[in-house]
Amino acid sequence: MTCEDLIHISSDLDKVGLIWHPEIGDEVVERRDDARVSILVDPQGLSPDQLREAYLWLPTMEQLVSQIEARKGLLYHVGKTSEEEYESVVKTSIGLIRTQAESLRSALGMALRDLLSHSVSEVVH
Repeated sequence: MTCEDLIHISSDLDKVGLIWHPEIGDEVVERRDDARVSILVDPQGLSPDQLREAYLWLPTMEQLVSQIEARKGLLYHVGKTSEEEYESVVKTSIGLIRTQAESLRSALGMALRDLLSHSVSEVVH
């Protein structure tokens, strides 16, 4: 998985309404310059809204699974389909969401994106 793939998926998640609640230790990239991924260690007095405006959140696998579960999605299957590709299948109220990507993290991010884009709008922390 390239960093660019993860940034693109995270941007898609942001666009479909995934709300980030900033925490120390979150992986982020600056919105205006996505050349360098970093870890949020000091919010420098910025409010959560200001952090969301300045940074794009790159959720970890655990955070992606948590977000899927918070929306009543169940991991039905995860694994390798080939030497270069992973698959995730998430069981949801709208049916199965099946994604494939170069990393499991990307596949889960794509599944969450698809779930969010087909779900009724709701805020989940």
